[in-house]
Amino acid sequence: MLTNHHAHTYYSDGVGAPEEYVERALREGFTSYGFSDHAPIPFAGISSMSVTDLSDYIAEIDRLRLRFGDRIKLYKSLEVDYIPEVINVDSTHIRAAGLDYTVGAVHYIDYLPDGMPWSFQRANPVFEEGINTIFGGNPRAMVERYFSLVREMVATHPPSIVAHLDRVKKRNQEGRYWDENEPWYRRAVEETLEAIAGAGCIMEVNTRGIYLDEITDTYPTDWVVRRAHQRGIRLQVNSDAHRSEHIAGAFQEVYEGLRAMDVEIVWTFTGQEFTPLEVADLQPLLEGSPDQIA
Repeated sequence: MLTNHHAHTYYSDGVGAPEEYVERALREGFTSYGFSDHAPIPFAGISSMSVTDLSDYIAEIDRLRLRFGDRIKLYKSLEVDYIPEVINVDSTHIRAAGLDYTVGAVHYIDYLPDGMPWSFQRANPVFEEGINTIFGGNPRAMVERYFSLVREMVATHPPSIVAHLDRVKKRNQEGRYWDENEPWYRRAVEETLEAIAGAGCIMEVNTRGIYLDEITDTYPTDWVVRRAHQRGIRLQVNSDAHRSEHIAGAFQEVYEGLRAMDVEIVWTFTGQEFTPLEVADLQPLLEGSPDQIA
């Protein structure tokens, strides 16, 4: 039951056609695979999938289901941004897409002076411009606003899966802007975990930071995963692949880390619902090479 629920193709900001990802998944021994390209954001100037592309995206996955359905289960999803009064998983065009599940994320925090939503993922000078113009030069205020938006998302428009919970740390290498061990930061994370638990969402353990050498840890970091597990939050491992060769990026390392935390179960979509899967059962698959697995 090797799978990945979060990945991107050329329909949004990934590289390569969906079919390339299916073929790679088959070579690596996957029994199911979920596509979750970035959903269309109805805001001029933001680079995302267009609504017209959305219908093509859905049709392409349906075509691949017909072609590969006897070899692998394929699922339709979108990574849907939460932007208050703009987009969420309950937006009309998202509901109309007929998705199997949804991946929810916050990438944009309020607005720059020109009226454009500000993404904390952007490199400098845009990253610091947002902190300076929106939050008065206060990184803590920005981080607390980020986590408050995640809590608002899961409380009002809960997705099936919460993506890369602490992605806000992407530009904070070596604590450049804030100390992630400070009590205020941990309190913001704990409050957000409480909200996720209350909403019943799954939390992904996202491996992208490791295989791209962005960070040395997952999104979210180990202690957050441990606290989520202690709170009874359902977990799953996703690679957030933007290239087909990354669909199982850092999976073995991360699954071994979960076992060290005594995480015995991850949750996988099986067509109608998410069901539990024993982590120990994945080890033989992850330890072989792609050719051996196939």
